[in-house]
Formats: sequence, C-alpha cells, structure tokens
Amino acid sequence: MIPATLIFGILTFLLVLGPLIILHELGHFFTAKWTRTKVVEFGFGFPPRATGIWTGATEVSITEETILEGFEELDSLESGDYSEIAHDGDDLRGVRSESFDPRLAALEMGIQVEATVEKRADGSLHALLLRPKKRRNALASDAGDAVVGDAINGKLRAVGPHSITISEMVWSINWLPLGGFVKMVGEEDPEAENSLASKSKLARVFVLSSGAVVNAIIPIILFTFVLMLPQTRLAGDVTITAVYPDSPADQAGLRVGDRILEVDGRDIDDLTALQQAITLKLGGTSNWLVRPGIPDPSPMPGATAFQYIEGRDKEVWLSPRYQVPDRDVVFEVTDPENQLLLAEARLLDITIGVNDRLRVVQETTDTSQEISIADARLLDTGVVVGDELQVVLDVLDPTSEISLPDARRHDFSLGLNTSIIDGSVGIQIRTENSAQKTFSDNPWNAFTGSFREIRDLILLTKNSVTGLIQSSNNPQLSGPATVGPIGIGQLTGEIAVADAAASTKLRTFAVLAATISLSLAVINILPLPGLDGGRLLFVAIEAVRRGKRISPEREAIVHLAGILVLLSLMALISVQDVMRIFRGESFF
Repeated sequence: MIPATLIFGILTFLLVLGPLIILHELGHFFTAKWTRTKVVEFGFGFPPRATGIWTGATEVSITEETILEGFEELDSLESGDYSEIAHDGDDLRGVRSESFDPRLAALEMGIQVEATVEKRADGSLHALLLRPKKRRNALASDAGDAVVGDAINGKLRAVGPHSITISEMVWSINWLPLGGFVKMVGEEDPEAENSLASKSKLARVFVLSSGAVVNAIIPIILFTFVLMLPQTRLAGDVTITAVYPDSPADQAGLRVGDRILEVDGRDIDDLTALQQAITLKLGGTSNWLVRPGIPDPSPMPGATAFQYIEGRDKEVWLSPRYQVPDRDVVFEVTDPENQLLLAEARLLDITIGVNDRLRVVQETTDTSQEISIADARLLDTGVVVGDELQVVLDVLDPTSEISLPDARRHDFSLGLNTSIIDGSVGIQIRTENSAQKTFSDNPWNAFTGSFREIRDLILLTKNSVTGLIQSSNNPQLSGPATVGPIGIGQLTGEIAVADAAASTKLRTFAVLAATISLSLAVINILPLPGLDGGRLLFVAIEAVRRGKRISPEREAIVHLAGILVLLSLMALISVQDVMRIFRGESFF
C-alpha cells in the first residue's frame, strides 16, 4: 500500500510549489509582452515535454520563390501533376487552380514546421524556406540550408490559397516538475527581431527581474493572510528555571525565577517566541526586559516559589552564541570551560550522569563503570560477562539495556547522558499561568507585520547559513542544511497527515509557501549563470563596457554551464533527501 504521506506529499508539493513557479514565470511573460518581446514557450517543469497547447496565429505568405522541402507528398508527385492529391472537403489542397499554390496541398494540418522568413515593407512576412520541424538537423547540402532570414517555428494552424498560418506560442507541461521557464526569441542574440537581447538595457532588466519581484511580493500577501487568520495557542509567563554557569545569561545577571517579558521589543509569551527572538540575534547583542523573581519563603499550595512586583522590571543585554559549550559531567572539574560538576549538572538536568553505560564483569572495581554478573543477573538471567548495558528510560532489550532507576540504585552517578549543552544564552525555561488565547491582527497591522516577518525570515536564513559555515553546534540550528524538491514533498506530506487542526495546517502551508517564494526570489536574483541574476549580470557588464556586448555564443555557453551545475547540485540534494527518507528521518 502506498503511504498516505507519499500521496499527500505529491499533491501538496504541487499545490504549494506549482503556483509559485507559475506566478514567477507569469511575471516574465507579462513583462515580455509589455516590452514587445516575442515569447515562444511558457513551460511548467523542465523538458522533455509531456504535452502542450499551441496558440497564436502568424500568417506567412507562400510564393513561387518559397522553397518547400522535406514534405513526403511533394516528393512523391510528378512535376506539374497535382491530380493525385485527394480533395478533402473545403480544403484547397488537391484542387488545381491558378488561385492557389498547389504545393500547399502537401502540408498536413497540425504538424510542426520551421520557416525562414523576411519581413516586407508593408509588414507582411514572406517565406523563403518552409520545412517540417523534424528536419532541424538536415544535411548542409540541402538547398534550403543556404537560405538566410528570420526563423519562425510552430505548429501549422491553417492553410490558405497562398499563405499559411503558424501557431508560434506553446504552453507546455514537461516531465521534470522542478521549475519552469519562459522562452523568448533571441535571449542572447540582438539581431533577431523582437528578441529580448534587442531591447534596451532598462527593458531587459525589467523583464529579467520581474519573476523575482513577483516571488518577493507573494510573501507579503501570504504573511498578511496568516497574521489575519485567528490562531488559538497556549500563552503565559515565560520563567527561567535554570541558568548555566558562565553563560551569557549568567554574566548578564539573570537568575532562576526571573520572568522574560520582552526580547528586542517583542512580547514573549511562549517558548517559540523566545527561541525565534534569540535565533534572530545570534552573534549580536540582544536587549531583554525581565521581571525579577523574589523568592517566597512560604508559598501557598499551588502557587509559584517566587513573587513578582510590577515596576521593578530591569533591562539586561546579552549576546546569543553560535558555538555553545558541550560540557562533560565529572566528579571533579579540571577544565571549567569544558566540564561541569555532577551536582551542578543535576540542577540543570536530573537525568544527567558521569557515565551512561555499564560493562558486565565478574567482580567490580568501579561501580560507575562496571556491574558484576551476579548483580546484572538479578535484572535479567540472559546477561553474560562482557555485555554492555546502556542506561535508558524504558528497557526494550534487558541483555543490552538497564533502566535509569536500576542504574541509579547501582551507582548514583549514572545517567542517560554524560554531557550537557548550554544553549545560545544558557537558560532553561517553562511557561507558567498558561491559558488558551486567540490572536489575530487587523488588515493594516497584518500588512505592516508581513514586512517584519519577511525581515525575520531573511535574518533566520542568514544566521542558519552563518551557523553552517561556522560548523555551529547550536541546537536551534539543527536540522537539514539544504532541502530540495523531494525534501519539500516530504515536508508537505508530513504537514498534511499531521494530527492538527485544518486551520493550523493552512497556516503552516501558507508560511511554508511564503518561505519558499522568498527563497526563490533571492536565489533567482543572485548573479549565477543560468539564473535571472546571471543574465542581469551580463546586462550590467554591458553597461560597464559602455554598450559593448559579450558575444551571444559565449553568453549562451556560460548560461548552459551554469544550468548544468545547478541541475547537478539539485541532483545531489535530491539524493540527500532520498537518503533521509530511507533512514526514516522526519522533519517533526
């Protein structure tokens, strides 16, 4: 049976990514039309082509000088004898008359053709050469190969007495749903009529940047919608329950019991809000507004151990870290930066220990490292000398595991883990006085708030990349560093089948779409060959060189190389995504 996650992953992937791709390409399409640049294909996905719809009607006149080659019916006819061509209804083909060109009878409607044309003074197009598209690689010895003119390619739509009508524009769906494209005439060749390269530098910048601009506008719309959408969640007082020694929080004077009211002007009412506020300021300085907790020597039953007085709030400044200490828990500290005393560690995490496994021996010499076979067999008779027992919460295999309570009865210093990570600022927190609250913004606040969300998203991405470069061990930056289309499909599938309310899923999908759209905007505008930014780079080079262009052939080679590199990178990321799925790893 096909897993539901896979089915929903494919459907939601297309529903989330598909519109973003189409809207991006529509930006290019409409600006190309605005600047009178000729568009010959609007494609969803990358070739090979699966199907397509041809539109447009370009009339091309056929005269005695027009060379027609490659049409089998023409080759089979005797010179001057057209009587063998069957008459088909009202079609002009097969009827010998001076009022039409009988050679047009050989043309079959719906075939793809290519024509070499010249534009006459009255604006009409005259065909110098016409042949089937399949003869694209015809030998140079053919008579038509010497004909010079503008090229027109498309599907034969209609045949008249002395003219044909060609549909030049195709709306295609391609087999690789990894992107899209708008193919314009002469993207690097300024000699082609109505080509992109023949337009002014300003017009080319307008067309090339329009897709990224559309992708940058989409997050504004989506985040406005998200902020207006009512959201019910737990909110309360975020209180510090532990402060790690020598951490930024400890150095700033934060203490157990302090309540965090604001971070950099943002109200803090749950763990998620605090985590995001901290991650935004990694490597920088953060301003916190806290309300000190005054220890209550005799708290009422059910009350907190601290009292709080309004008006005694204080501001503190601290610097969240990319690199956080991973300290070993020990009996005696010899290296304060990398070690923590067991008693201090237990105040932060009660499950921590100096050792997290025991070796089964005949007689023990160190109970923190070893357990005798006699004691081990009291737990399970299948244990033998030489076995190693891992300390766990729930025992699944008694011959290789020992529960934390049993381990602690054997030796108090044992635990589930032997090291403790401070975190960005070095605190542990809990939310007190929690209650379900509903939040939503009015349209104006939601609109202005969308720009804050976009800024936050950019900063979070920047900090994630910085953390990756610095090989950060910060838990808040954990997770896949890169995700491709397959990974996005896995993510959307997991969201779709998650045990959550429909409104929560809708909100999550909207935020994900906004994130992807903003990523597409940034990536596409980067000056990388093969992308919109790479083409903009060539326009900038042309401006610096005072109008002197790099040859179309060289530019085309550079963009082709860039596309190949990008596709290779996408393939590597996709392999990584597939391996993550086979390992059973999830995003949640």
